[in-house]
Formats: sequence, structure tokens, C-alpha cells
Amino acid sequence: MSSVIKTNLLAALALAVTAGAALAADTVSGPAKMVDGDIIMVGKQRVILWAVDAPERSQFCLIGSKKWGCYEAATRALEDILKTGDATCTLTDNKPDPFGRRYGVCKIGDTDIGAELVKQGYALAFTQQGEDYVAQQQEAEAAKIGLWRDEVKFEKPWDWRRTRTPGGFR
Repeated sequence: MSSVIKTNLLAALALAVTAGAALAADTVSGPAKMVDGDIIMVGKQRVILWAVDAPERSQFCLIGSKKWGCYEAATRALEDILKTGDATCTLTDNKPDPFGRRYGVCKIGDTDIGAELVKQGYALAFTQQGEDYVAQQQEAEAAKIGLWRDEVKFEKPWDWRRTRTPGGFR
């Protein structure tokens, strides 16, 4: 084998290893804990679920004229999903928010955590980030489950944050 071919092969191998390392740096895996209705902790990385928005900690919804703890319902649903196994999150960019959190699509096996949360009706498809979970939201609405049950009234989390949270951060 000529030295030019060997050099090119070594360069290609180095590039492949570098690309693999970059990909690995953008993925976190392991047991996940619920931090908020749409934020989980995997290892030391807080991950905001991509294209999903759940009710906020101090946000209440109404069922008829009675207060309903929709935040608590959303966090219980997320905790139940997280109990099914270790999570693998593919982080969407290299820039954390001011609180060190990153956005990511997280799965447990073949189950997309964000899709499941929206499908159960405890989070909304956050179309400002992407159309990823619109079909799951339509499914929850049609089934009248979670936030979409009859007589439930709620403010969309992003609207709620805009008027009550400094900077509108989750």
C-alpha cells in the first residue's frame, strides 16, 4: 500500500473518530428524573423536551369552575413515562440556555418521551420550535384526555409564561 493511500486512510479514520466524538457529545443517556413538566435531568444535563410545552409549576387549570392542578398531573405523567427505562436524549444544539439547559429529543427505547406526553394530553405541541408533535396533540384532543377533557380550561403555557415569568423562560 502506498504512503499516500495510508495517509488518506489515516486521515479518513481520524475524521470518522472526530465525527463520532462530536455526535457522542450531543447525546446523553441514563436514568432520567423529572425536573418540571417538560424538563428532565439525565446525568448532570438538564434537557428541555424539544417542541413540547407543559403547564408551569404555579399554573392552574380549571375543570368547570374548580381549580385543577394540571402541572401536577403533567409531572405525574412524565414521571410514569420515565419509570419505564433509561432515557437517551439527542441534544438539538450546542448552546445551553442561561440556566445551562439544552433542548433535546428524548427516548426510552422506541418511545419518544415528548410524543408520549403530548399524546396523553398533558403537554402541548410547541409549534414555535417544530411541528413534531401536532398529530399527537390532535389525537389527544379527539380522545378528550388530559388537558383536552370536557370542561377543562387552561392558558397555553407559553402565553402564561409571557405575562408571569421574567424573560419568559421555562
